[in-house]
Amino acid sequence: AYGGAGVPPLANPASSAYAPPALDGGSLAMMSSAVMSAQDKINRELFVGNTPPGTSEALLMQFLNGAMRRVGLCTPEGTPILNCRTNAKFAFVELASVDDANRALNLNGIPFLGASLRVSRPSKYAGPHVPSQTWQQLTGQPLPPGMTPVPENTGGNPAEKMERELFVGNTTPEMTEVSLKDFLGRALEQVG
Repeated sequence: AYGGAGVPPLANPASSAYAPPALDGGSLAMMSSAVMSAQDKINRELFVGNTPPGTSEALLMQFLNGAMRRVGLCTPEGTPILNCRTNAKFAFVELASVDDANRALNLNGIPFLGASLRVSRPSKYAGPHVPSQTWQQLTGQPLPPGMTPVPENTGGNPAEKMERELFVGNTTPEMTEVSLKDFLGRALEQVG
């Protein structure tokens, strides 16, 4: 054992059992609250696909909030969409409540700057399927000519989705969808 002037000997690791610090009721409640809060945020978030390039967060929020007001999916003065994060081809919007998110699913297919927006639950959503309509079904307005309709939100089977999807990460910026399909196709041919 190590020891010297005023230095206690080290404990034998083989004989010392590690005991994690005990959690009191308040700590457990805080951890539970954090998990619930994260799940609540996931339940209040929606995926918005097919956004035109250059779409700003402010414009998309203003447009979608206005559309919800116009057709009565929220109160006339309501602002159900609190936050928006955009990317080149899609966005995520965070709504004030789960009920607002459920109602906003009816925006699926809404025409926006020449595109038909795909409004659906994000892939990490694990809650129940909530029936909704497309924008065209809700308003009775046909999709403008030349626009491709979006699929309806059917809910799908999460287990089936897991069986048919493959995540490929750590790709180079030069990797395109075509080159990835080609690469994977050749790899699968080699393994038979």
